[in-house]
Amino acid sequence: MKREPEDRVLRAIIATIISMSCLSILAAMSKVLSAGYPVPEIIWARYFFAFAFMLIVFLPKHGRALFQVNHLGSQLIRGLLLFISTYLQFYGVAYLPLATAAAITLTSPLMVTALSFRMLREPVTTPLWWAVWIGFIGAIVVIRPGESSFDWHVLLIVGSTICSALYQLFSRLHGKSERPDASATITTIVGTVVATPILPFDWVTPSLGWDLGLLVGMGIMAGAGHYFLTIAYSQAPAAIVSPFNYTRIVGAAILGYAIFRELPDFWTWLGTAIIIGSGLYIGYRENLRKSAIRRRAIA
Repeated sequence: MKREPEDRVLRAIIATIISMSCLSILAAMSKVLSAGYPVPEIIWARYFFAFAFMLIVFLPKHGRALFQVNHLGSQLIRGLLLFISTYLQFYGVAYLPLATAAAITLTSPLMVTALSFRMLREPVTTPLWWAVWIGFIGAIVVIRPGESSFDWHVLLIVGSTICSALYQLFSRLHGKSERPDASATITTIVGTVVATPILPFDWVTPSLGWDLGLLVGMGIMAGAGHYFLTIAYSQAPAAIVSPFNYTRIVGAAILGYAIFRELPDFWTWLGTAIIIGSGLYIGYRENLRKSAIRRRAIA
């Protein structure tokens, strides 16, 4: 098995942690802003300023190639799926603790595994199916649908996570034939175009200073989060990078307590542990499968 250079692995791990930190901060910003601004306006700002961030970072180097993709239809579907996922997530986060929402989003890799058999024709073995179902049980522990304290807004996060999983599947469908910077830029363009027509009907002029800074900051956090995640996956295999995606729950818990005085309860942590354990097992099995394929290819 080919070993990755230690410096590249460390770079990938650091990039992943930075990415998850940015996405946690993005969720916290949207929750703060939702107290005084309409969610459609917040979503528009997230996409518009993320697009501006992409232009500043990538346009000087790539020029017009930044807008050239090989599978435009698939890219448009990806963009719409991410927009719907963002829309549902921002609405849900406005009413839910950050850690609870983050815990539910951790089921996205499990959904990708479950759906990859049909969409990508990738094999899903019996042990992986067991891991997927156990992970979903963890999600039910977090959501607790039968409890009197059940908040229906968690269904928005579930819908967001399903759209996110489909977005990832479309990303993998043509991922090897598309440049990551171009894909990310097209996604931000789609989100901006879809969100802009809604804006005049639900607009609150932001105050100069703190609020405007948060709106701009959301775009920077979104752009930086996806940019660093792209770096991470370019430096090391997914089996190494993916486990560090779970650091997002740590960032969400810290920000939730520091800003909103939200403290996750025992069941949220238990469900999160089950989800993470299932995800790590799936990553481990996937690493074994790819190692076996490489050994057969060498032989």
